[in-house]
Amino acid sequence: MSKEVPFTLSFLGVKILDIGLTTVYFFAFGIFAAKCFDLIYTKTDEKSYEQYSLPFLFMDIILHLFLLGITAYGLRNLIELIPYPLNGVAGYDHFRLKELEGGEVLALILILFQKDLQKKVHVFVQRLFGEPVHNKHGEEHAPRAMKGRR
Repeated sequence: MSKEVPFTLSFLGVKILDIGLTTVYFFAFGIFAAKCFDLIYTKTDEKSYEQYSLPFLFMDIILHLFLLGITAYGLRNLIELIPYPLNGVAGYDHFRLKELEGGEVLALILILFQKDLQKKVHVFVQRLFGEPVHNKHGEEHAPRAMKGRR
């Protein structure tokens, strides 16, 4: 049976600070992990992914996301272990914070800040739907799967 905590202004302040601090932890750890993934997965341009067969590229993306999921799980558990300096103030219990369980910010950061994953997904989607891929100069070139169809 959980102990009822009086909902006071000080309790609310401590909780809001905890939510903000936890979000910052997720952001910082997520940026760090995303940059580590970028160091591990180093492809310089999308042309290298255009050489992959479509099923192989799909499996590469799936493996990348699989590893991201495991990393996010580990980071979330690590962040849960970081002590909150105001735990116990005004009856607040840091370990009951629901945001510790989610990690939505972490997942978003892990995906948004990985250039290599974005390149892979871009090439995959372009090839899957048969649209031309545009390079960084805005010039159009047909992906390998489309050559000869124009």
